[in-house]
Amino acid sequence: MNKISNNKILDERTVVSVEPKSPAQMAGIEVDDIIVSVNGEKICDELDWQFHTTDEEYLDILIGRNGRTIRVEIELDSDNDIGIHLAPLRIRRCGNRCVFCFIDQLPKNLRNSLYFKDGDFRISFLRGSYITMTNLTDDDWKRIIYQQMSPLYISVHSTDEIVRRKLLGNDKIPPIMGQLKKLAENRIQFHAQIVLVPGYNDGDILNRTIDDLLMFYPYLLSLAIVPVGLTGHREHLTHLEPVSYELATEIIERHYEIRKNNKNARKTFQLADEFFLLANRHIPNTDYYCDYPQYENGVGMVRYFLDSIENWHRENFPDLNGLEIGIITGELFAPILNKSAIEKIETLSGCSLEIIAAKNKLFGEYVNVANLLSGQDIIDAVNKFECSPDLIILPPRVVNADGLFLDDTTLDEIIEQIGIPMMLSPENLDNFGTKLESFI
Repeated sequence: MNKISNNKILDERTVVSVEPKSPAQMAGIEVDDIIVSVNGEKICDELDWQFHTTDEEYLDILIGRNGRTIRVEIELDSDNDIGIHLAPLRIRRCGNRCVFCFIDQLPKNLRNSLYFKDGDFRISFLRGSYITMTNLTDDDWKRIIYQQMSPLYISVHSTDEIVRRKLLGNDKIPPIMGQLKKLAENRIQFHAQIVLVPGYNDGDILNRTIDDLLMFYPYLLSLAIVPVGLTGHREHLTHLEPVSYELATEIIERHYEIRKNNKNARKTFQLADEFFLLANRHIPNTDYYCDYPQYENGVGMVRYFLDSIENWHRENFPDLNGLEIGIITGELFAPILNKSAIEKIETLSGCSLEIIAAKNKLFGEYVNVANLLSGQDIIDAVNKFECSPDLIILPPRVVNADGLFLDDTTLDEIIEQIGIPMMLSPENLDNFGTKLESFI
């Protein structure tokens, strides 16, 4: 495959690779060519390219090369992949100054990518990231509607415009209800989230926001409330209170009342797991989550884990011959894991299992989910643990695609410092036993 080898900033229409013997290579398309149009349709990026070439049998392509425009024609059949890849999207930044923005609360000296504020509608469509829609241009709207970019993932927070402006730290934002109405009128479906900030969008404001959003069903696919995340690095930022036991309890009761009286709410309206954990309440049953539309938003992860335990059987686990195993997790999930999983894992595998609840020193006491633990947090938790296990299992997604923890430590560095073998828990918990066997 031919590729661009340097790190220069590229036009999003730039061809960065051409597959050998592909229709594109046979037609003469080269790396560094600029795709101007396809079948008369202007191309802006990879998303445009995919939209205008999918299911097409004939492509009339205009290419920019060294200041000249070249026409290329390609005929395809159903088995043909065109064979080119365009430059990655240059993700558009969010222009708001949200009072609760997690990125503004990050400690210094983390890797640069962690400080980037994504506000790109294309990434919302492609990857399910949440956007406020406050930076959409007229051309963006035309593209969303024409290409039917559905569903989108929308951070609403409040339908009261005064409250929403305060939350987003931006007085020049378009009314959210008008934007959502525009999506619905053009049959664009969306998932909505409300980040609950005590004293801002709770109480009557929250009730009205929920009622407003439920009116958009069936274009509203899901609605989730998640508690505000506060780190220990809020110096010079607006003072905010965390969600308390009392408020979590109040919201749970109110949300059940809404679901009882509104059939659209029963299909769409859910709370993040953290509310139930904060209030020491029962985690809802599987049917509550309706195929987990906001799983990545922390809605249903605990229930999915609890259900997965039912699929653990003796044949799925290796014989661990009395090994001592420690499982690292966050403080919030530790009681669930301790109550629900230890006995069954020990019975199925023959191991001795201990839960190691790690404090999050990187972000502070109010951040207690496992996948935000740093490498140093894990080192500290293991060093304070009384026993020395034969193996330590880490939470899934605690490292990025490059194998780095949030503080840029690597798994090998932690293992070298601690002197105990470690493995990452699989994302698919049904394969937990298989992963153990392959490791040991």
